[in-house]
Amino acid sequence: MKKASILMITVVLLVLASCGGPFISTTSMLIVIEKGCSSDYKEYWVKAYDPNNQTKEEAFKIVVQEKMVWNLIEEDKEYFSFYTKEGDKSWVLEQIEHIENQKD
Repeated sequence: MKKASILMITVVLLVLASCGGPFISTTSMLIVIEKGCSSDYKEYWVKAYDPNNQTKEEAFKIVVQEKMVWNLIEEDKEYFSFYTKEGDKSWVLEQIEHIENQKD
């Protein structure tokens, strides 16, 4: 009886652990082409693409959790960024830094 209980608990824990889905994190250059927010102003996002691997037509949405960060992001600017995705949820911006184009 004890072995059956341990086996059942193990199976339940394995099932619960696998429900989270895959976690993906990416660091890349991004060019922001659009900014927006939900109609209730609770979700802020940018639409951007990685100029090294994608075209402008392949731009994707990244949720920005902090309104102050979203306010500082400018369209048609290039940024170095870190963003994550868990399962089927949207991409979430974790860190962003503006890249200055230096001219000699």
